[in-house]
Amino acid sequence: MKKFKTVTYTIHSHKLHNQGFTIAMISDLHNVELGAGNANLLHAIGAAHPDLICIAGDLVLGKKAKSVKPAYEFIKKAIKIAPVYYGLGNHEQRMKKYPEVYGKEYLQFEKKIQKLGVTMLENSSSSLEIKGEQVQITGLALQEEYYQKGKKIQLSLKTMNRLAGKASKERFHILLAHTPRYGDTYLDWGGDLILAGHYHGGMMRLPILGGVISPDFKLFPKYCRGDFHRQDRHLIVSAGLGEHTLPIRIFNPRELVLIHCVPE
Repeated sequence: MKKFKTVTYTIHSHKLHNQGFTIAMISDLHNVELGAGNANLLHAIGAAHPDLICIAGDLVLGKKAKSVKPAYEFIKKAIKIAPVYYGLGNHEQRMKKYPEVYGKEYLQFEKKIQKLGVTMLENSSSSLEIKGEQVQITGLALQEEYYQKGKKIQLSLKTMNRLAGKASKERFHILLAHTPRYGDTYLDWGGDLILAGHYHGGMMRLPILGGVISPDFKLFPKYCRGDFHRQDRHLIVSAGLGEHTLPIRIFNPRELVLIHCVPE
């Protein structure tokens, strides 16, 4: 049976004034099941009593003839635990953009989970109140060229603002960004909490050096797993819960990420 661990972070913000709240972050599940029907994963999420569940992309596996049913079954149960906010990863984006290749099942999947109450965020934002805290969540959906292997592509702050809008100065602002490749730009942008995955923790991790290689073939990527912060802005990168194509994890366990957001 595939295993995972729970990793917990606590971040403080001057924008929070009451008791704060807890996020369960899911990233890169890729149709993997942790326990029958993801029972073990769902139990761990439920035991944490999160106030919301944020999906930072790649819940599905964007390959030909791969079903979205495992992702749907997970969502159907997860939303009974807490509200779900879903930012797209590159696998969702490719399935959505090329239905002639991957079929129309993903398009139907989006409609079905939205009927369940899931908030899909594709270069869009949602404002909400959690335990008296004013929160804004934005999902960043970068075009496929930003994921290309072997190319040095920059994400400018101007493009970031065009896609995601400007970071809120009043509300505690969460960004679902999927790829941490542009972590410097995210931190410059000004959100309070950026959630990313995509790199699968670097596949193999070495002492001191960290993750070895990213899916876009970057050796020892800068933002690979962990909490990277600049002043009071945090970029939290998950090692993910699944894998695909090269299912390699060495000294790099799958992880469910819990984030306690509390007042300073």
